Amino acid sequence: MPRLFFRILIALCLAGALPSVALAETKIAVVDFQQALNDIDEGATAMARLEGMRDEKMRSIEVMRQNLAAMQTEIQNQGAILSDAAMKAKEEEFMQAQMVFQQAAMQAEQELQNSYMAMMDEFIGKLSAVAEEIGKDLGYNLVLEVNESGVVYKTGVEDITAELVTRYNVKHSIK
Repeated sequence: MPRLFFRILIALCLAGALPSVALAETKIAVVDFQQALNDIDEGATAMARLEGMRDEKMRSIEVMRQNLAAMQTEIQNQGAILSDAAMKAKEEEFMQAQMVFQQAAMQAEQELQNSYMAMMDEFIGKLSAVAEEIGKDLGYNLVLEVNESGVVYKTGVEDITAELVTRYNVKHSIK
């Protein structure tokens, strides 16, 4: 009986010690890609490029909107002096221009979204590669991205975002 008690006691001690030994060997870090995107040199340049595209498209859309407004004003001002056939033709022309405007606005929005998504995919790929490199260099067993991994609480875990930004800027310097 004392022998069985002794074995159970040893088993319980070992069972309690094993998780702490396993945890001591596991080295975990977190990284915030959103913060890194805001901080990397290339990110600001890419956002400026996207904003330039957006501004150009908005100027084009604004010209179309002003033309539509002018057409509408013309229809309202000439409504009393135009024949029914001429009025109908003007209204159809206006409706056609309005459809073209709406399609152009939707296409511009879609193009901007596609450009943004392509840019994000490229950056996330580059950031992931650098984060993996940091993980290997610094001996981490696991590197979690705080926004995508569902991390809701972290303590005692190293945040490597600043190191990621530094290495990314060196590796992908703007020329």
